[in-house]
Amino acid sequence: MDESPTSDPRLGVAVRASHAWYEDVFAAHSIQTRTEDGLWRAMSDPPRWHSAAKTLRPDVPEERVVAAVDRFDSCSVADSFGSLDLTAHGFVRLFTATWVSRLARTEDPAPWPEDWAIVIGEGELAQWNVLQDTTGVLLPSMLEHPRFTFLVRRSSGRMVAGGVLHRVDDAVELSNTWATGDEADELRGVLACAENLHPPLPVVGYFGDDVLGAYTDAGFAQVGPQIVWLRESRP
Repeated sequence: MDESPTSDPRLGVAVRASHAWYEDVFAAHSIQTRTEDGLWRAMSDPPRWHSAAKTLRPDVPEERVVAAVDRFDSCSVADSFGSLDLTAHGFVRLFTATWVSRLARTEDPAPWPEDWAIVIGEGELAQWNVLQDTTGVLLPSMLEHPRFTFLVRRSSGRMVAGGVLHRVDDAVELSNTWATGDEADELRGVLACAENLHPPLPVVGYFGDDVLGAYTDAGFAQVGPQIVWLRESRP
């Protein structure tokens, strides 16, 4: 990985985990990528919901970021440290989120939560993807990938909540959480799954303001901002 330390090492761990997610997802789609001097970029169109470039250090110049996505008429950029201002280059803020980190448990993990399971088989993943709006993004090949675990909770036989765990060397990233009801109500269950599957590792991720309070209430610390910038067409 090509990142420099940050003032908060937990932020560095979270950004490295996100970088690894991008590398694994793009590899599953057979999309080439490149990482140079703190900047990751895609060499062709990214999958839906994914950026074409991602900063891995807070000091990457805006000019390098803009040049990295020059091939794309429309694209997004993941500003992992909230340190860029791309408005002069035709970008607008798509969303702002907060990186969070939860320490690994030192005591025994909670029991495996009732009604939660690991997604197995293409048919289950197809249903899961429809509910998360990730059809064509999270592929069946990822079910066999050693770093991905797709989680689902069922009620009366119906899928009602889910999330993805992605394990890297020093953390497990939680992402793509969803629920047919209140997502905050499902957090305890998905965290118990993470603790059971990866007990020695901290859990990291990034979340928007609409659910951030539930994560801080569950023991996550806020460790830094992330901004995703969108260019819908060339200026």
